[in-house]
Amino acid sequence: MDTCQILGSSKFNYSQLSEQISLKTGGLNVSTHLDDSPFEIEHYEEGILLSSYCLDRNIDAMFDLWEDILINFTKQLNQNERLQTLIKGLASSYANSVVQSGHSFAVMNSSSHHGLVEKLSENLFGLTQVNRMQTIARMDNYESLVEKLHQIATHTLRKISMRCSFNAESDALNTSTKRLETFLEHLPGDQPNKLYKTHFEDASLIIKNDFTLKQEKQQMYKTHFEMPFDVFYSGQTYQAVPYVHEDRPKLSILSKLMFNKYLLREVREIGGAYGGGAYLRGNLFSFFSYRDPHSVETLDKFINCINFIINGHFTEKDVDEAKLATFQKLDAPKSPGNQGMLEFLSGIDDDMRQKNRDRIFTCKKNDLIDVAQRYLKDKVYSATILGPNNPKISLDGTFRQVITSQLPAIGD
Repeated sequence: MDTCQILGSSKFNYSQLSEQISLKTGGLNVSTHLDDSPFEIEHYEEGILLSSYCLDRNIDAMFDLWEDILINFTKQLNQNERLQTLIKGLASSYANSVVQSGHSFAVMNSSSHHGLVEKLSENLFGLTQVNRMQTIARMDNYESLVEKLHQIATHTLRKISMRCSFNAESDALNTSTKRLETFLEHLPGDQPNKLYKTHFEDASLIIKNDFTLKQEKQQMYKTHFEMPFDVFYSGQTYQAVPYVHEDRPKLSILSKLMFNKYLLREVREIGGAYGGGAYLRGNLFSFFSYRDPHSVETLDKFINCINFIINGHFTEKDVDEAKLATFQKLDAPKSPGNQGMLEFLSGIDDDMRQKNRDRIFTCKKNDLIDVAQRYLKDKVYSATILGPNNPKISLDGTFRQVITSQLPAIGD
């Protein structure tokens, strides 16, 4: 749900603007951008991501809409009724997403104990943001909120803070690029001194493969959020490695192997959860379960899964199947408009991706046992469970329990 679309612009009210966007573009999208550096833990980029696409003949109209929205955004913030509708809609959407994707919130919460980037991610997208939106939705006066939005827009919606990626047919590229330059000229702020191809232009100069874990700085965190559900959602996370590290592909394969050989059977088929698995995202290795009738028992199965791997209860054929599953995600087809976006947003270029592919090919059974031993076995982790009150969690004695007996209802 886009704030600019709902509030309207200087030329169109929100309804007319929505119609113009549909007529001239495939959508004007605004989202929060937060991405880990592929080279070093605790390095990241944060920003606002604006994206859109259109037919060649509509390029001028698309940029006209963006200019009208961005340049005049702060002038639309006095529409209190529309702003209230937007905020309550967002708050309701966030609350519903906890019910639909509780495992994602559990993983984000457990991840937040591992570092600055993960804590920021939870603050932007996790339970913290859900609660924040509920609080904002109950505000009687939006003056302080409008002032903050005005400050954010004034600080961010300037040409000097922008970097751009443009994708077009070769015969339309020159004309489209000139229109992009005109668009940037019309935005407020100073012109940047240099145009960079990507923000990681000199990334190859700082690639390091000597990353080591600093487990002594970490502590064990286990949290139970009591919520009015009939089932549980769980997440358990471990510190992993950046994208360029030589062990990264091995951990990716390991997550697929764990699902195929243990988690599918133990968590879903025997345990009765709707879903469960493991994945590598950012700099963390995570386990999760979805709509699970069990709580602490599932966390025990995550530990047992690690032991299952270390004891070597799988074959080289199982490793090959896990490799195929890894390649299936890595080589998933991309639309023409998304070509190059991985490098633009994350700094991961084709050479880095190919090196990862090569490492996947050479991975063997003993490599997976080795990384499970070094990164997961008896290592500090964080775990979060969302779900109803359960005596087993209290008896466990290691959980911090947060009582939220009922998700706040909008308008109370």
